Amino acid sequence: MNWEHELEALMPDVLAFRRDLHRHPELSGHEERTRDVIERELQALGIETHRFDGCCSLMGVLRNGPGRCVAIRADMDALPVTEQSGLPFSSENPGVMHACGHDMHMALSMGSAMWFSRNRDRWHGTVKWLFESEEETVGGGQRMVAQGCMQNPRVDCVIGQHMNPAYPVGTFYSRSGAVSGCSDELTLTVRGTSCHGAYPQRGVDAIVVTAGIVTALQTLVSRSVSAFDPVVLTFGTIRGGTAQNIICGEVTLDGTLRTITPESRRLMHEKARQMVSGIAEAMGASAELVITPSYSAVVNDAICYEKVEACAREIFGDAGIVIQQAPSLGVESFCYFLKETPGVYWDLGSGVGTGLHTPTFNADESVLLPGVAMQCASVLSLLDEEARPCT
Repeated sequence: MNWEHELEALMPDVLAFRRDLHRHPELSGHEERTRDVIERELQALGIETHRFDGCCSLMGVLRNGPGRCVAIRADMDALPVTEQSGLPFSSENPGVMHACGHDMHMALSMGSAMWFSRNRDRWHGTVKWLFESEEETVGGGQRMVAQGCMQNPRVDCVIGQHMNPAYPVGTFYSRSGAVSGCSDELTLTVRGTSCHGAYPQRGVDAIVVTAGIVTALQTLVSRSVSAFDPVVLTFGTIRGGTAQNIICGEVTLDGTLRTITPESRRLMHEKARQMVSGIAEAMGASAELVITPSYSAVVNDAICYEKVEACAREIFGDAGIVIQQAPSLGVESFCYFLKETPGVYWDLGSGVGTGLHTPTFNADESVLLPGVAMQCASVLSLLDEEARPCT
């Protein structure tokens, strides 16, 4: 199919939609205008819309006879960043910017909604558009799933795209299997006994105990897990002590644990707790490690991925396919949708430039046409009942 010819007429509307969203970014949990604009556009296309309780997420549903159901996820929220891109449609909300390309993601999804709504004679089944609020903070997908976005009808496969400024336009970047990792929030509290700094033998120095624990925990990464199974353990904050001549009685640290496989995640939880309590006890202190599970890994289904990559080769050619060599230990709330059904997540090269989450970030708008084409072609392939079913 000649997607450039198919989509060329839609591009002015897609471009205008993107620029409007970029000009009016909204922070996580406050995407009311964004939701209202999307809802109005979807309804004008004859697509039914559904809101979600307690958030600004929105779902569009287009039913077109019997068949499979495929969903498309797009995140909505902006970041607390002051824009310095110099664009004529720069943010008009001081201190808020679409610095992660979510305006582009929403525009891609709106473009595919335009195509599917205007070409109902060329496909059958159901397509859902999942516009997720709070992706940058709490992961709004979890709330959407809990409120039934993957049901009625049940979603057979879900797809998602992200801008990637490390690659030029015309690049598809992904892999079969794990794409990104799991994350857990860590809070470590070490309790010793405070005393005068000149007489340390009269107390138990929580700082010294903490130093031993933190150093030992890093050996779990290097000595308990295979080098081919990535794990990162980082403590980013530390609080303790009151004065330079007082032995510290309590220290608190906050950190993050990043893993890929469920097995290494469970192993790290178990061994970290054992090590923390054992070292503290041996040094005359006590310690507590609280582990709060957060995002799960994003794992692309092998069969769904095969179909999507075939679409990418049709659109970008073999030269535009970059296979991700290893999963990232960053996290992505797309994982919540994958807990319910198979799916595929990929990056689109958005023009080599400054990185995501920076005040000068911008995406080359020429990626919009192939990005919409990727969504349309992938959904058509995944809706095809004659094709091999997803696992």
